[in-house]
Amino acid sequence: MTIIHHLLARLLRRPRGDGAPTKIKPVETESVEIESVEVDPDPVPIGGEDQVVATFEVVTSGPSAEVTGDLVAPDESRAELRFDREERTTFEERWRSRHAFGRDAAAGTWRVVVGAGGVTEEREFEVRAEEGLRRSRIDGFELSPDPVDEGSPLTVSGLLEVVTGKEDWGGLPGRTVALLFRPDDMLARREVARVVTGRSGRFDATVTATESGFWSAEFRGDAREARDAGEARDLREARDAGRVSAARSAEVHSAVSAAGAQTKITYSANPKSGRRNRKATHAGTLFVRVQPAGQPARWDPLPQQRVRLWFDPSGTGADAVKGTATTGSDGRFTLRKKVPSTGEWQVRFDSQAPSQRRSCKSPARRLTVS
Repeated sequence: MTIIHHLLARLLRRPRGDGAPTKIKPVETESVEIESVEVDPDPVPIGGEDQVVATFEVVTSGPSAEVTGDLVAPDESRAELRFDREERTTFEERWRSRHAFGRDAAAGTWRVVVGAGGVTEEREFEVRAEEGLRRSRIDGFELSPDPVDEGSPLTVSGLLEVVTGKEDWGGLPGRTVALLFRPDDMLARREVARVVTGRSGRFDATVTATESGFWSAEFRGDAREARDAGEARDLREARDAGRVSAARSAEVHSAVSAAGAQTKITYSANPKSGRRNRKATHAGTLFVRVQPAGQPARWDPLPQQRVRLWFDPSGTGADAVKGTATTGSDGRFTLRKKVPSTGEWQVRFDSQAPSQRRSCKSPARRLTVS
């Protein structure tokens, strides 16, 4: 082993033709993650004279990787989807594909299966006859106050309505609305909270302001709401009634005032599934947002900082620290830990100097055991 180490050291010091030492490109430790898969509209209404074009949107993070996908009909037949990259930020990429559903498309539960960099994800959606399907919308979506101090309450409100006539709309009571958020410089939306509409269709919720970003509200339709809850009877009733379509509000930006520079963590965990007590690799990079005078803001790696790896067993809510690491000169960190059970993992940076830089959390990654 000592001889191997000496040989490796000599190779790393071997000069180039110009006498300068050879630089070894660092190994890419982070892998691709599929952050979100969205279908619009859901359900897809068919039966009219025209085709209905559905949009499939995928957001990925990590090294750039082409997105591929298949559309799976209720009878398990498949059609290929071709995705084009339409947007990129420092941390994520947005990919889109479109498919036209004719009036003779099969009604029922469809799936979109996507892959990127060896990772796969799928999403179910409904295709339903438009007869009896009433359109919904979210109106008057707003935030208060704006701007808001970090850690202070932020009120999110709006009105869920359903069409009641040719041009008339009325409030839709007793429906669940999801509140979605995506931070600045990020593309994937994540659910933060849920709220049930009141008698007039209005909803109000109070959340804690943590960072600047974009909020939106989403009503997922009767059929999808029942399907996500796993309620077979409610799902059949929603399909039979063909009641209300899904709706999403426009995005509204929230500016959060806080001391210290903003930080972000990119993070991947693999393998996603396998036997109990297998070892998984947790890798990522810690960044800090810097704003040089007279120049655009940028995200730089943040070296020599301690990050913690947290684990939350499935369904318990009792998260605990499973390891710590110190970021290298390139801001990167890597940990290998056993996976004791199915659950969610997350990396957190707790700033010891809040006036200089703020704390942050990575997205959660779910690992399963068989």
